[in-house]
Amino acid sequence: MSHTDSIRQSDLESLLADTFLQSVIHFDQTDSTNTRAIELLASDDSAESPCLVYAESQAAGRGRGVNQWWSASGSLTFSLIVKFPTTEFSVAQKTLLPLLTGMAILRCGQAVLPDAEFAIKWPNDVYLAGRKLAGVLIEVPSQSSAHAVIGVGLNVNNSFADAPQELASTGMSIADHSGNQHDRIEILRSFLQEFESLINAAWVHQAASETFLNDWPDVCLLTGKQVTLQTGATQVTGTCHGIDNSGALILETETGRQSFFGGVVQSWA
Repeated sequence: MSHTDSIRQSDLESLLADTFLQSVIHFDQTDSTNTRAIELLASDDSAESPCLVYAESQAAGRGRGVNQWWSASGSLTFSLIVKFPTTEFSVAQKTLLPLLTGMAILRCGQAVLPDAEFAIKWPNDVYLAGRKLAGVLIEVPSQSSAHAVIGVGLNVNNSFADAPQELASTGMSIADHSGNQHDRIEILRSFLQEFESLINAAWVHQAASETFLNDWPDVCLLTGKQVTLQTGATQVTGTCHGIDNSGALILETETGRQSFFGGVVQSWA
């Protein structure tokens, strides 16, 4: 599949056979797949979850905070609607969902480019060769708090030579790195299978939920770096010591070691 080939509904329906998806919804173009997914959850005829909401093009993809996600032909932009298994899924485990999603993307990337350098910027931005490859936005709609909407933007066949100037030196696609075009449906399939495997290990089968966290030190972009974190109206700077078993970012600050469950990393060096 070249970067000029559009993904069709029938392509997406092929994922129903060998992933955990129960339904798929396709848009040629929409403003934001997260917005569409939240609307589905608010309707009486919402699709059966896990549900994939896919758009070939997003006009107003959202990132964390006020950020927007730049997407171009050849990228993967989609949202997953997943339902929390409320009898098994603790509040503490919900904080791990962004990290788990980032790890699934990273492992999917490693399968395509096994010799490349991948890393995760806490909690869920995936980097390839020091540049941003993918971003994740997770929302829990107020009208359906048993569900999570996981928005993913993954740069596959789009080239950052075509990106806005402010992104051209900071973003990276799989094709930029490899010099080749890649089958986007197969990459999407790989991500879904990795995500399902991590969810099953951590929460469905109640295996040690730290399994993927044990791999975090090898892929953490921030460990050992001086990090500035914006949390609410407060800005905190300290040396990153990775994350703990709850997924919190650990910073050694002037006032001692602190753990943070949320916030936006403003800078690191």
